[in-house]
Amino acid sequence: MKATKILVEAFEEANLVEFIKLSNSEYGPSITTDIDHITWKHLRAPLGPSTYIRLVANGNTVGRILLQPRQINTASGQYSVSCITDGLIDLEFRSPPTNFINLINAAGNIPAFNFVYHTSNEVTEPLYRNLFRFPQPFSLCGYGLPVRLAGVFFKFSGLRINVLDWIILPLRWLVGLFAFIWLKVSKLDVSERLPDDDMLSSLCSKTLKISGSSFARNRSFIKWRFIDAPIWTAKVHCIERKGRFLGYVAIRKYELDGLSYLVIVDFLVDPDLTIFERLAIRCWLILKAIKSDVDALFTMINPKNKTARQGIGFPLVRIPDTFLPHRTPIFLWFGENQSCDFEVEDSLYMTLADLDYF
Repeated sequence: MKATKILVEAFEEANLVEFIKLSNSEYGPSITTDIDHITWKHLRAPLGPSTYIRLVANGNTVGRILLQPRQINTASGQYSVSCITDGLIDLEFRSPPTNFINLINAAGNIPAFNFVYHTSNEVTEPLYRNLFRFPQPFSLCGYGLPVRLAGVFFKFSGLRINVLDWIILPLRWLVGLFAFIWLKVSKLDVSERLPDDDMLSSLCSKTLKISGSSFARNRSFIKWRFIDAPIWTAKVHCIERKGRFLGYVAIRKYELDGLSYLVIVDFLVDPDLTIFERLAIRCWLILKAIKSDVDALFTMINPKNKTARQGIGFPLVRIPDTFLPHRTPIFLWFGENQSCDFEVEDSLYMTLADLDYF
């Protein structure tokens, strides 16, 4: 058994080479080995660099977990939390299992953070649930709408028959026309720009009162997360009506397993919107999906949150987890050196922007 130790420090530019080396050993050339992406993700975040937790053997980094700093707004104040990302252990050091356990335990004992949150895949979910017994207050659930019949057929059969889209072309035109008319009648003004901090502060305060705690949103976070991202770039659109700010939505195209999606990576809309206005925003998104020539519109939310439910409704439908790459349970934990004077609500407002996705 090779001796290992845990080191904790702020991620620095000098760590990029070893980060990429370890990633290459597992994934080969990929997003995880793109130096601009790593620099943006772990060195340029608005709240500062990620915390770098390393498993070290003979002076070499053979395992790692990084904690990306975030903030949560609650009725009792603002709290510093962190999201676990880029966890990886060299194949030679995956045994004994204490190496993985020590990394996870170290992540949960950083005094600067009130608690740690993370999602999982089909491999790590049973470990978090059964070994560590981390609380899982909620799961993110997928919602979407297919806009191309060939894509739906491909999902179920593995065959793409593009002529199917010609068959339903009149229906696509009709849906697009309806969405266009509904948007015009609603008199919503949608423009591609960043909301300012006053707009966001007012809207966040309102959603906090109505639907509870949420991850903080401000202009610097939105700019970093969507505009400055070298690979995960998304377009941010402000929604207004007669000069009144109603919210924003961030969208980007994404391809996975032969299908293309228009992904709603983030959104926040005024909880006082009428049903008519909420439907108009969804119509705009459907129209964007049709014009983007994708197979489907897609997003994920916490369905226990009232504001999130209001934003995602008819004609978008719930997508069973069996049709997704894996479930998305949200785990969180408080370590021995962490403290928090509020109970994390199962209705916490969270979108894909708060995870290491897209």
